Amino acid sequence: MLKERRMKQITVSDEYGNKYRLEYTKNSIVRMEKAGFSLEKLSESPVTQTTLLVQGAFVAHHANTKPDTIDKIYASLKNKEGFLKKLIEMYTEHSDKLVEEGNADWEANW
Repeated sequence: MLKERRMKQITVSDEYGNKYRLEYTKNSIVRMEKAGFSLEKLSESPVTQTTLLVQGAFVAHHANTKPDTIDKIYASLKNKEGFLKKLIEMYTEHSDKLVEEGNADWEANW
């Protein structure tokens, strides 16, 4: 049986002390990419791409969180640069996991 590796998570709090567990999943990444997210576009359109990156981290566990709430939480963070670096690391790790080679045996049948 293949043991699934736990992906990285970050916990942040809002002004009322409510905790939010941020994580990327296949579904959240697909949703982000459909909305236009691309790491390669981060320097071209940093505001849009950063917004999608941050909002995408809420999808897995807090999909119904309003964008205004997410914006307030992000605005309250002390180390935004460090936070964004961690989100990029989490996104990249999960994206890589989705396309890495597994141990399943298969052969083409055509």
